[in-house]
Amino acid sequence: MNKLLALISILYLNCAVAKNIEPLNNHSLEEFFTDEKASHTVLERCISLYSAITELTKKKYPELASEFFQIANTLYPYGIISFSKTRKISYEEAEKFFFTNVNNLTNLYIDEMKKNGEKNKSYFKL
Repeated sequence: MNKLLALISILYLNCAVAKNIEPLNNHSLEEFFTDEKASHTVLERCISLYSAITELTKKKYPELASEFFQIANTLYPYGIISFSKTRKISYEEAEKFFFTNVNNLTNLYIDEMKKNGEKNKSYFKL
């Protein structure tokens, strides 16, 4: 089940297009492993997506929401470290900026998923 949800999440990330959400298919898989900025982009988007899924599912599927919450919280410190490295700023400063970025992106994902949910009766159906 977790693998299926992770796959759906990755596919959604590749297809998502909104004001500030650009597709990840502009990067190669090699870039994600070797380029710190590309890795940071993936971390930031995954954390934001998992946070959005947590918010959207917590009432109807609390156990599922809890799992996504745990994943987001596990990745969160790595996102801050990555942000700190790519921007060459302190961890404390990076934490503030990263929180704002993730919060804004989470809200964008929630908005897009709600629109998609109304249109397709599913948050993930394209």
